[in-house]
Amino acid sequence: MTNKSEYRSPAELKNRAQSALAGRFGPAVMITLSYFIWLYLISYSGSIISVMIARLPVFSGLNAGIEAQIAFTVISTLIAAFLSIIGEMFLCGLDLYYLNISTGRDAGNSDIFAGFRDNPSETFKIAAFLLLPSMIFTFPYNILSDLYILTGIKECMYGSIAFLILALAATLYMHLTYGIAFFMKLDFPTYPASKILRLSREKLKGHRVRLLMLDLRFIPMFILGILSMGIGLSWVYPILTEAHALFFLNLMNPGHYIPIDERI
Repeated sequence: MTNKSEYRSPAELKNRAQSALAGRFGPAVMITLSYFIWLYLISYSGSIISVMIARLPVFSGLNAGIEAQIAFTVISTLIAAFLSIIGEMFLCGLDLYYLNISTGRDAGNSDIFAGFRDNPSETFKIAAFLLLPSMIFTFPYNILSDLYILTGIKECMYGSIAFLILALAATLYMHLTYGIAFFMKLDFPTYPASKILRLSREKLKGHRVRLLMLDLRFIPMFILGILSMGIGLSWVYPILTEAHALFFLNLMNPGHYIPIDERI
């Protein structure tokens, strides 16, 4: 008999995620789609604000030059950064939905707003911290991209590509170092953001490779999802998020929660 305190392999976590969602795929797909709809609406509102700012005389006038364009890029990037943090807060709610499924509790559509209900200021801080490294590199990426478009200087293009790679690397690092932060926040809703982040970092020590291997197992599924014009992604993403929830439960203390074997 398998020891309940044993760390599950990525393959087992993936299989258990699929089993846990058996008979629940419909609602899981809908809550996941609602998450992406909220992200789209937030992004779209940012685009509208940027368009309104771009129409101001200081940016659209005849005398507006490269300096005005760079200033506009800085402003629009800051707006996009703030809205990205708001969008990231919805991920906390999505994690709650799949955490509820993993522990045998009721999972409902209202879970998506959990990040805005319980200690939202701390959720905002966590979201901002998780996105900060990629934002730092995205900022010069946007400026250099605009400079390349305006001037055609190849060095600007090379620099933008370098900063894009750094932004992607920073995103991966934060995921592997603090990837359970929102799950931890849901488990300890009264803890401040600083303590949540510290606990997340400490818990993931020695398990980053296991988390990476779990994510890599979904690459073939994501490729198939993309090839299906994105339709298949609505099936893949719920399994991935459920696998992350099971990874968190197994990492913390599987014996403390309802054993998966007794439910599936």
